[in-house]
Amino acid sequence: MMNIWIAASDGNTAQVLSYLASNPALVNGRDENGYTPIHAAASYGHLDLLRKLVNEHGGNINIRDEDGDTPLFTAETVEVARCIVEELGGDWTHQNDEGVTAVEAIEMDDTYPLVAAYLRSLTSKETTRQGVAADPGSPPKGIAVNVRSVDEAMEEMEPVDEEFKRKIEELASRPGEFTQEELRQLVTEVVHKHVLEPEERNVRTKD
Repeated sequence: MMNIWIAASDGNTAQVLSYLASNPALVNGRDENGYTPIHAAASYGHLDLLRKLVNEHGGNINIRDEDGDTPLFTAETVEVARCIVEELGGDWTHQNDEGVTAVEAIEMDDTYPLVAAYLRSLTSKETTRQGVAADPGSPPKGIAVNVRSVDEAMEEMEPVDEEFKRKIEELASRPGEFTQEELRQLVTEVVHKHVLEPEERNVRTKD
């Protein structure tokens, strides 16, 4: 017997829309297993239908079935996973009732390695982003910064103009060593002002 869940699994958009015309709440309606039309469309890769359900009919892309699995857990291709996450706002960090994320569930099942690799790449990007945000004063790539004495720093990094000379002399007037943060900021300023900015100007000139 046809119902909205079967119609969504079949990608029968006209039939699904007919059911929704009669009962709009069915877009997030669950069958006896907590399965929704959104889960069905995602599982069978019917992206046009999935987009309609979410964007035009108020479907919840993060709706859970009886196990706490969202539609992302059903993704069998990278295209579907990317649509759910990047287009429709699916939460790839969501944990089901067993405390397992979509990528972990897919990896445990050893079923769709490309989907797992895509979702795992999101974790790596987020870790990198958080690392950068946690250390906003980090110097540009390739610049190593260590705590050292004022004399050592001045020997290796000659002041390139009066402003930076003043800053170095100000730090030099303090007893002890540069703090890691002070030296990092100073090196970053020098590199940006006298290396990166001139290079950017050269590129614009060539263009």
